Amino acid sequence: SRNPQTLVEVTSFAAINKFQPFNVAISSNVLLLLDFHSHLTRSEVVGYLGGRWDTNTQLLTVLRAFPCRTRLGDAEAAGAVEEEICQSLFLRGLSLVGWYHSHPFGPALPSLHDIDAQMDYQLKLQGSGNGFQPCLGLICGPFYPGNPGVESKIAPFWVMPPPEASGGEFEQRPNDYGIPMDVEVTYIQDGFLTNDVVQEMTLLVEFYKGAPDLVKFQELWSQDQTYLDKLKVGRAGWGGGSGGAPVPCAGINWGPPPPQGSLASRTPKDQSFTHILEQIFGLLKLSG
Repeated sequence: SRNPQTLVEVTSFAAINKFQPFNVAISSNVLLLLDFHSHLTRSEVVGYLGGRWDTNTQLLTVLRAFPCRTRLGDAEAAGAVEEEICQSLFLRGLSLVGWYHSHPFGPALPSLHDIDAQMDYQLKLQGSGNGFQPCLGLICGPFYPGNPGVESKIAPFWVMPPPEASGGEFEQRPNDYGIPMDVEVTYIQDGFLTNDVVQEMTLLVEFYKGAPDLVKFQELWSQDQTYLDKLKVGRAGWGGGSGGAPVPCAGINWGPPPPQGSLASRTPKDQSFTHILEQIFGLLKLSG
């Protein structure tokens, strides 16, 4: 029998001469929140993705991440949290469009267990008789030493079902897993940080505060950066640019840009959010 933790390389649609059956757009606030969640603990985290599916354009838009503030294996709490997330989706007029989870120190590749879970979600979301509706899986690898630079690797995937096998054939080949496919997505930078996201970040810090597997943000992640540096956004407006980009100006040497953390590329256009994030990072320092 195969080890459910075995990681599997993803395949591109081009490699099997197929077109991706749907388009995906993900908002930057979704990535900001799930990346933040994944950085908080040395244990695996999980959450759901809310958005919309447009059958005419075949576009799946992911607009909101819903972190599960539970411990893996706590079935009772998981039920209550899932119920809360369903209510939250309903109130915002969103549908469940996928899920995310982290591989804290490993590569952002699906395991056999992840492929099974993804296949289950795809079948559940498809429902009966309402045609095709995709379900997106996202894996976040925050601390994998093989990642280039400080940024977490966030990998979107979808599972191509295994070839239809007749009953007898399937009994002989029970290890037929679907093929995990690499999904191409478009990232959309949000205009601003919503109150929803700020509240979720604050609640997450509260949830993991004092936990034995909380990441110790004061400790060094690399030779010259702490875990907090790795996460944080560099100073906004460096060199006078609104998005932290230097404005070309003759004769002025702005010096090197401040170090950018993993969240830097996932921030909204409006830079006035930085003081809010600084408050949250302050909470993180205290929570250790």
